[in-house]
Amino acid sequence: MYLNNTNFNSAISNLTRIGAQLAISNQRLTTGKRVNTAADDPAGIVAMSNLNQQIAQIDAATRNGQRISSMIDTADGAMSQMASLIGTIQSNTLAAAGSTVTAEERAAYQAEIDAAIDSIDTLVNTTSFNGRKLLDGTTGYATSGVDSAKLSDVRVNAANTGNGGSVTVDVDVVSKAEKAVVKYSTGALVDDVTMTVTGNNGTVEFNFASGTNMATITSTIAAQSDATGIDATLETVLGVTSIYFRSQDYGSDQTVNVNVTDGTFNLDGGVTSDTGVDATVTINGQTTTTDGLSVIAQSGTTAVRFTLEESFGTVAGGSTSFTISGNGAGFSLGAVANDQINYGLSSMNTNYLGNDTLGYLNSLRSNGANALSSGNYYAAYNIATTASQQVSTERARMGAIKTYTVDATLSSYAATKNALTQSLSSIEDVDYVAETARNQQLQLLYQAGISVLSSMGQNTSSILSLLS
Repeated sequence: MYLNNTNFNSAISNLTRIGAQLAISNQRLTTGKRVNTAADDPAGIVAMSNLNQQIAQIDAATRNGQRISSMIDTADGAMSQMASLIGTIQSNTLAAAGSTVTAEERAAYQAEIDAAIDSIDTLVNTTSFNGRKLLDGTTGYATSGVDSAKLSDVRVNAANTGNGGSVTVDVDVVSKAEKAVVKYSTGALVDDVTMTVTGNNGTVEFNFASGTNMATITSTIAAQSDATGIDATLETVLGVTSIYFRSQDYGSDQTVNVNVTDGTFNLDGGVTSDTGVDATVTINGQTTTTDGLSVIAQSGTTAVRFTLEESFGTVAGGSTSFTISGNGAGFSLGAVANDQINYGLSSMNTNYLGNDTLGYLNSLRSNGANALSSGNYYAAYNIATTASQQVSTERARMGAIKTYTVDATLSSYAATKNALTQSLSSIEDVDYVAETARNQQLQLLYQAGISVLSSMGQNTSSILSLLS
């Protein structure tokens, strides 16, 4: 066969091109990647870089979110134990109130209460995550300018104070809180009277003989105030002396009921029962949730709780303000500043659980103001109930952060990463079926090229030498 240099060089060039393509195909099948060098897809390299950067950011944010979730689980586990311990305290205070309970039994109940209180404080002092204590108040916000004559028990749950800035909280009492109250102004009894007095703590029956004066009626009922939750006082207003039956606390969940089952005891206006009234309060112009004098407020990104002092919350039109500073506990949930989670968790120590009005949980210790030896069984129970509600509220708030912020964001991140990974795969990864078919085609073409050159008088080793 006549060897034409032009034909030969063209065949060599074609075989070289096919060989280069086959080498790329072999590399793709080996690595599983369609793009192994920038030359494979210049535009794809840019897209891949952007996608990898976004995936890396999501991975970092996911790790942060998982840490936040673990931290919340740690705090919630400790608070769950605290709730159980407070439940024991509640049960013991009620059990100790029984008239048949012996002194020895009350001492045993008190010992359990002391142990439970000690355990709660131990949990507060030892519960930590990555070296940070969670329940001792160090993750809380700082407040300043609080007028203690108007507000108490101020606790900040959330506030966007910026970078070292502060937030002002304006508090206005729109309408006052009221106790439930009924009254009696008729004077000494004209016949024998049997009545029951019912308040939030329970019901007690009283029997009075004809002629019993108002002072005796008042002192007798007042002596059972812990059992009923009703304070009885003898007061003279505008020259009229009356017995006032008042609930011990303020708010719509407070009730007074005086039920006369025998004899004559005419309550003023024929009103035998009443319900208290919650204060109406605005925070920075927004109406808040109130329970008597207790306020739970959410205004924008600011969430606070506090108690109105009696002299402030029982008069409409009062106002005050205070300032929140610090960042509480801050955690980044994303790659930008707006993804920062800030929350505050006030101390859960027993000298903070409770409130100024009722008292605090540590007052139930032996020799405390509300120890079982004081006889204030229902007062102690109400303090423990308030403490239980505070712990439950914090658990619910932390649970909401985890479920609706952290977990929801992590789910969104997972979905976004999946979409980004698929996009990256569509650019970077090889289609094995298509690439295998192409590879086989290139191998056939390569072998055919070598055969053509061989037919031109070149042996295989010479051809491969030329190609190399």
